[in-house]
Formats: sequence, C-alpha cells, structure tokens
Amino acid sequence: MKRVTLVIRSGPTAALGTREMVDMALVLATFECPVAVVLQDAGVLWASLPAMPDSSPLALSGKLKSLPLYDIETIYVDQASCERRGLCISDQFPGCLASRDTISHCLASADIILEA
Repeated sequence: MKRVTLVIRSGPTAALGTREMVDMALVLATFECPVAVVLQDAGVLWASLPAMPDSSPLALSGKLKSLPLYDIETIYVDQASCERRGLCISDQFPGCLASRDTISHCLASADIILEA
C-alpha cells in the first residue's frame, strides 16, 4: 500500500484546509494506509493549542490529538518552525519535535505527499 505523508502548513486561522487534511488522514488510516503527519510553518501552532470545546472553530486540535487512536504514530512538529515562533508543543499533543533532516527523511520515504 502507498505511504502517504500529510504536511500541514496552515495555522488555526485557516482551519478549513487543515480540517480536510486531518479528515483525510483519519479515513486513510481507517483503511490501513500508512500515514504520517508533519506540522510545519504556521501549522506548528496546532501543536501548542490547549483542548477546545467542540463548538469552537479550533476544535480540530482534538482531532489532531486523536491521530494515535487511528494508528497514526508518525507525527512530526518542525523544530525550526517552533523555534522561529517561540513555541513549545502541548504536553497533550501526540507528536514530537523533529529536525529538518528527520522531516526530509519522512518526506523522501513517502509515495504521496499532500500539503495544506
């Protein structure tokens, strides 16, 4: 099966594309497609948000935190993007900080790369 890597570059103010990307990740994982998620640029802001109520436009942060429940365990948060913004990822976020080299390796091993 093809390995898919989803790169989220949009922050919370541009949630529509990100919402579609996360939904796509969940659907692909449901059908046992290997999925990796990379947060870069403004997308790293998702990793620093606290949990939001379902009625909030930022409720997507809860979906992101549920990725491991769908066996999506490769979730990288670009360390350079976090440092540029002075961010720390939330303790509740399932991803980990990753260097550009680690992210480059993840992208190189993907069959399909989708960005939002």
